[in-house]
This record gives sequence, C-alpha cells and structure tokens, in this order.
Amino acid sequence: MNIYVVVEGEKTEKKVYEKWIKYVNPSLRFVQNISLVKDNNYVIYAGFGYPFYFQVIDDAIEYVNTHGIIDRLVIAVDSDEMSYKEKYDEIKDYINNKQCTAKIHIVIQHFCIETWALGNRIIINTNPQSNLLRGYVQFFNVVKNDPELLPEYTKECLNRSQFAYKYLKTAVNERYRNLTYSKNNPKILLNRKYFSRVNRRLYKTGHISSFKTFLNAFI
Repeated sequence: MNIYVVVEGEKTEKKVYEKWIKYVNPSLRFVQNISLVKDNNYVIYAGFGYPFYFQVIDDAIEYVNTHGIIDRLVIAVDSDEMSYKEKYDEIKDYINNKQCTAKIHIVIQHFCIETWALGNRIIINTNPQSNLLRGYVQFFNVVKNDPELLPEYTKECLNRSQFAYKYLKTAVNERYRNLTYSKNNPKILLNRKYFSRVNRRLYKTGHISSFKTFLNAFI
C-alpha cells in the first residue's frame, strides 16, 4: 500500500507525521519525494495552511489519477475555530466534486496538533511551579479534562488553537529542563513514548477523539 499525505503545515505536521505514521504501521516506509514511491511507501507534502492546502489537494489528486501508484490519499488539516463536523464537511464537500482513483481519508486535527499533544498527561507537572502553568491548569486542567474541550483564553486574548500551543510549550518548558516545543522544533513529539502516551489517552478515556481519524488513516 502506498500513501500520499497532505498535511496542514511543513514545520510541525510534516515532521511529526513522518514519525507517527511509522509508529502506527511499521510496514510503511517514508520516502522524501513522490518519484521514489515503490511499494509500502508514504510521502508527505505540506499544504501550508488554509486556504492554500486546497491547491495542494488538487495537485495530489491529479498525481494520483495520472500515475496510478497511490492507493490512499490522506488529507490532514486543523479545524481551528470551526467544529469538527464543520471542518470535516468542508473538506468532504470539496473532494466530492472531484474524481480520485485512490481511497481518500480525511484527518481532522481538532482543533490543532497541539490539542493531541496535550493528551500526554506526563508533560503536566502534578504541582506546577510557574504561575503561568498553574493558572492554565486552574483554568482548564488538560490532565483531567478532554483537551479537545479546551476553550479560548480571553485573559491573554488567545483563541483555543493559540492557547493549546502556549499551554503545551509552557508545560514542556517546565517539565523538561533541556527541551522545549515550538512550531519549528516539535522534536519532543517525535519520540515513540510521547506518541504512545497520546494513543493511550485516547483508548483509556475517549478523549482527543479526533486522533482516531489519524490512526485509522494508516492502518
């Protein structure tokens, strides 16, 4: 099975998906360029965010239909400020108007990849030392509550995606002395143990339910 993947962004998702797909399905092998796809390969291209990823989706479908080597097209995007259903329906309606010879899977990161990353309970200190992290936990405890229910944080004028990003970055900075998290440097997420803890959160609690769409896309 060969898989063509279109992700939200190049700096974060492309790096994370390269590792996480392999953790889901070890039989798949990553290749850097579509021209290198042969057997049981996956290739990843960045969509560079809304609305630019629509053109990347179009290019992917054109390649799939022309070359016939791709079995599955995976489209992974953030829901951002939309509901899961609203974003899913937007992508579904868009591709419904197109013919594609490969099976298409839609992955909705609800509402961003940092939401999934907050599913790793280990990164939140039991007793936060910084006033910033303590305030975040008191406002919404992502260890106890579903990170996908994280609201906007009006105290800092952050929408929910911005809040998830800052919450994660603050937690990582406190938990690990020599590690951090940023869009340009998502290294901590690439670790297999990190992935496993996110996966465990889904199956033990039902939280971060949109993460299941990612898992299903590569089984």
